Amino acid sequence: MELTLLVESQGSAEAGGNVRGALHTIGENAGHIKQGLARLKAQGPD
Repeated sequence: MELTLLVESQGSAEAGGNVRGALHTIGENAGHIKQGLARLKAQGPD
């Protein structure tokens, strides 16, 4: 988020908006991401 603020302060509002959208999507899917990582960890090394 700090990088987003820096980019926006330098005049790249579109890039900042894109990053904000991506962070929002990651936030909405955080539970699924954590579940997937837990499953991979439970599988252990191949």
